[in-house]
Amino acid sequence: MNIWSHINRTLQNRRAQLLLPAVLLLPLFVLVIYLLTETTKVSIAKVRHQFALDNAAYTQMTTVSVFLNAVGLLNGPLPYRVLKTYDEPLKVVDPDHLYRGQDGWTVFDLFFQAGVVPTVAPDYDRGARNNPPPKQASVDWGVHYAKYDGIEEMKDEEGNLLYDRTEWEKENPAEFKGRLHIMNKDMVEKHYVPFKQVGSPAMMAFLNTYVQVGDTFNLQKDLYQKLIKNAGMFREGYFLNVDDCKKSECARQSASRLLPFLSIPTKSQTANQLMLNFSSSGMAGGSGGAVDIPLDMSEVDAEPLFLFAYVTGPGRSRLKTLKRGVVLKQNFPLPRNHFNIDLTSKYKPYVRNTVVLNCPRTNNNCVWPNPLPKYNVILRP
Repeated sequence: MNIWSHINRTLQNRRAQLLLPAVLLLPLFVLVIYLLTETTKVSIAKVRHQFALDNAAYTQMTTVSVFLNAVGLLNGPLPYRVLKTYDEPLKVVDPDHLYRGQDGWTVFDLFFQAGVVPTVAPDYDRGARNNPPPKQASVDWGVHYAKYDGIEEMKDEEGNLLYDRTEWEKENPAEFKGRLHIMNKDMVEKHYVPFKQVGSPAMMAFLNTYVQVGDTFNLQKDLYQKLIKNAGMFREGYFLNVDDCKKSECARQSASRLLPFLSIPTKSQTANQLMLNFSSSGMAGGSGGAVDIPLDMSEVDAEPLFLFAYVTGPGRSRLKTLKRGVVLKQNFPLPRNHFNIDLTSKYKPYVRNTVVLNCPRTNNNCVWPNPLPKYNVILRP
């Protein structure tokens, strides 16, 4: 009796009543813990691959934006800021016959009025005099050549306007042919530009500036081509952020989708035949008229002189697509689980994003004409 009484009292104890349900629910608790663990592993894998895709896409597309911004800067703003420092006033030969009825021209205006250096808005008559730096938020720097109405400008022997650059300021500019005047010959005739004191230093400054600009463009282009080759930076960036794919196979799916949009072909406008001008000595130390000095770059074992670079037709088409965005999708493997279920084959998990290359122009061409080096990369879900 004592034993049965003890058992009866034990079963009637509230603490004892919890024992049986706890024993029954223990496997369920273990199962929940396993499920939480496996779910966490899946979430970590997805987050890791999403980060890898975002990081790789942003890094690779940044190489494109950096190159396009560099070309835009080389296409006028940089040489303008260098050559505008040549602000030495020109000596007027005949005050009664001033060039375009104005005085106060500087050495920079010799280049600007010859149509070889663009200026930054708003002064398209004087070149550099009244042009403050563009504001930080500006979406139009107004980089243009001198404006001509076709009457005041000189013409060559074939009747073509010498300094008008209307045909240059197009997305697909006309190829330059003929001899490029570095200085405006009419200005040289009406102002005293002695060769030794003014002409030679100014010409050397111009040539040196644009030779370096051309070299910089070529170096930037070579580096850009290496960085986008086979989307190597994209695949390398993806590989370094995950641990479940081979380097040779990693991100192949998304890389193949992005690769066609990485190459934005550009072509440079160059001149091989140049014409240098300076003033011959006249009476009383004045100008005796303009003297022509032809220069062929090939004869001095030099490359044609770089003027600017523009995006070709296929490149402009890709820029329009990049403004809308390119969707990248990448499948990834899930880790093994305790239930031995192949989740990768069953659900085919993937990560995705949309990479955008954008500049403040409707056609997304901020390289040429009117360059605006403000390309940026945007990632969207």
